This record gives sequence, structure tokens and C-alpha cells, in this order.
Amino acid sequence: MRLFAIITAVSAVTGIAAADLTNPLVPEWRGDAGTLYAGWDSFTSADGGANAPEAGSGFDVYNFGPGAVIASSGNIYAAGGPLDIHIYSNVEIAASEAVLSFSFLGNPIDTSDVRAFFLGQYIDPIESELRALEDFGGFVKETWSFTYDFSNVGGVSSTVAFFFGSGDLNNSSLDAVSVDVLSVPAPGAIALLGIAGLTSRRRRG
Repeated sequence: MRLFAIITAVSAVTGIAAADLTNPLVPEWRGDAGTLYAGWDSFTSADGGANAPEAGSGFDVYNFGPGAVIASSGNIYAAGGPLDIHIYSNVEIAASEAVLSFSFLGNPIDTSDVRAFFLGQYIDPIESELRALEDFGGFVKETWSFTYDFSNVGGVSSTVAFFFGSGDLNNSSLDAVSVDVLSVPAPGAIALLGIAGLTSRRRRG
């Protein structure tokens, strides 16, 4: 009887069709020149393969946790071990700030340990926020957003990565992900902006 209850619960979590972010933080600069955006509402690989974004480009999602499967909903479901999610850019960018959002069901992802990696160092978010909490008949879906400041004063370009997981818990289900990265304007662009401003002031004078 207990085994039947466990199987029923697992089937419910893996089969819930809730694959989208609910009220994520969307930066005002999304879609501007010098930005990257990528979004996933479903996944195709649970065992170390690249998951290309369904919207946008520039990043891939990987799970390196053991025993995970792709659920009927398209989620990455941690059936036999914890989730270990890595997100890597496949282009270099002179990142200045970033917003990472994800949603999950089942056992929680550890939202106290969601880090970025840029220019050889791990970076903690400057802000983390629970954006939505939804109850699907006893199975709770959470959507979280994390804001990062890379303080990239020199405008150095490199790849960007993000890491999070479910600690030592299985039965967690990654539902959806989005990544936004804003770059520092190149030195030439900054110089052109300065010249444009100077010309404008001269004309007004």
C-alpha cells in the first residue's frame, strides 16, 4: 500500500503539465542590443546532454545529477538522485548583470545556493525572490528569480555559467528556466556615446 502511494505521488509530480514560469522577473532591458536571453519550458536530456533553449539563444541547460529522467510533462525529474543543474553560455559576453529564473515542483531546489560563475569566480545573487507559489492538488510549484551584479567595470568578455540543484533530495522536478544577461558597452561604443553627448551640448550652446 505504501509503495502504491509513492508510485502515485511520483506519477502525479512527473505528469503535471505546468511547464512555464509564473510571474518571473523580466528585466526592462530584455531584447535590447548587447543582451542575451534564453528560455526553456521543456527539456530533452536528463543525463548530461545539452538542452538547447526553446526561445532565444546563447545558453544550454545540463543536468549532471544521477538517475534523472524526462517526465511526460517535459520536466527534468530527479527519480534516482538529486538534480545538479548547470547552465553554460556558448558565446562570450562582457556581462555586467544577469537575471536567472526557474520553477520547480516536488522536493525543493536549494534556493540558498544558486550561483553564477564569471571571470574565474563564483558570484552569489544580490537578490533572490519567490515570485509565485501555486498548488496543483497538493503538489506545489515555486517560481524564483535571482539577480546578479558582475561589476564588470573593464568590460571583459567571457563565458557565463549558473549552478543550482536539489541538494541531496531526489523527487524534485525542474519545470522551466530563463536567463537574461546584460553586457557592458564596448569601449568604442562608450566613446561614441561621449562624442554624441558632446556634440549635442555644443549644438544647444
